[in-house]
Amino acid sequence: MARMRSLLLGAATLLTISACDFIRFPGDGGPPPSTPESGPAVPPGAPGPPPPTAPVTDPYGNGDQPTDPDADTPDTGPTDPGTTLPDTDPGTDSDTGTDTDTGTTDTPTDPADTPDTGTVDTDPGADVDTPTDTPADTPDDTTDTADTDTTPPVDVPDVVDDPEPPAPIEPAFSFYGPGALLPGTGEGSENETIFAPDMVFPIKDSPAYLQSMVFTFGGGMVGGDQCDPRNFDYPWRDNFCETRTSNRNSAYCPMNKIHQGQDIRVGTPESCRSERSTSAADRTAHEVVAVEDGVISNVGSYSVNLRSGGRIYKYLHLNMKKLAVSIGDTVQAGDTIGYVSNDFGGTPTVLHLHFEITQNNGNGGWDYVPPYTSLVAAYERRENGPGELIDDGDVAIASVPAFVIPEGVEIIE
Repeated sequence: MARMRSLLLGAATLLTISACDFIRFPGDGGPPPSTPESGPAVPPGAPGPPPPTAPVTDPYGNGDQPTDPDADTPDTGPTDPGTTLPDTDPGTDSDTGTDTDTGTTDTPTDPADTPDTGTVDTDPGADVDTPTDTPADTPDDTTDTADTDTTPPVDVPDVVDDPEPPAPIEPAFSFYGPGALLPGTGEGSENETIFAPDMVFPIKDSPAYLQSMVFTFGGGMVGGDQCDPRNFDYPWRDNFCETRTSNRNSAYCPMNKIHQGQDIRVGTPESCRSERSTSAADRTAHEVVAVEDGVISNVGSYSVNLRSGGRIYKYLHLNMKKLAVSIGDTVQAGDTIGYVSNDFGGTPTVLHLHFEITQNNGNGGWDYVPPYTSLVAAYERRENGPGELIDDGDVAIASVPAFVIPEGVEIIE
């Protein structure tokens, strides 16, 4: 009997094996295993795996439940009667509806707990959440301060009209062109070369007026008072090449017997009267300075020479009792040389500075060059403003009567 049972079991085993094509092991040369067809694609947003049949505190292995990014309060609505699960709603879900699903456990991703979109929240299962969420989860939530837009207002600049163009710069002084001598006083040089382009103006800070000292008030050819207010006014006027009696010349003047420098009246009518009443040895109202770095090369009875490279500057009619330099002294531009006065040997002249420039001509000689344009440029720098050029053909020039120099008159200054 036992033998019969063993035979029957062995036959059953053989029948079972024959029901399969063969028993396949990896690498036995059989056909490759087929890959089962994939099921329907999981739509985006599907809730994932089916809910557990028993309460799970951390169904997706995320550790503790995520905190609310807006710091809202947890859901206070009723929980699923079947199973209590934590609410993962990131909003301030105040859902008060009753979950009608009594047979299925509400999962943490139940759309009923998502922010209310204004439509009935339908659970993918049988869970139908009939009441809508409170307005606390809506975008118009006005009580949630964390959701309030705190972007500061953007300041919009006021529209500014085009700025007014800058006002034109007022000229610091006015002057006639080079060579525009007073009519009848000689024939001037119209050369516009600035022979000393970097020199300092020889009067430190007092007002200055370039003009003739012979053919203006107080001069030998006109008479009157040298302190006349009309002498202290612009425009300036060149008097290099002005007629003189002595045989003094310049290659830049069209005539012989000329004035070889530029006369400069200084100060005001009031300071003129004050200086005139002060003893000659005590006149220090108007300071005279070195126009360039150099050496004091000569001191005469009424003159001081400053040599600077290829030029010699000559100052005449200073207060020789109050000179600040001696022969051989080295000076810097702007250093004090002396003070304006009227020293002219034994014969006084009017209060002014006579200023000359002589320049080495490269042939062993020295030429008297026109100082007028160099003085104009230096005064512009001193006054920090441009000078206004008056046209030579201006009516003011034409209206000045020409001087008639009498025969035999000696003009020395």
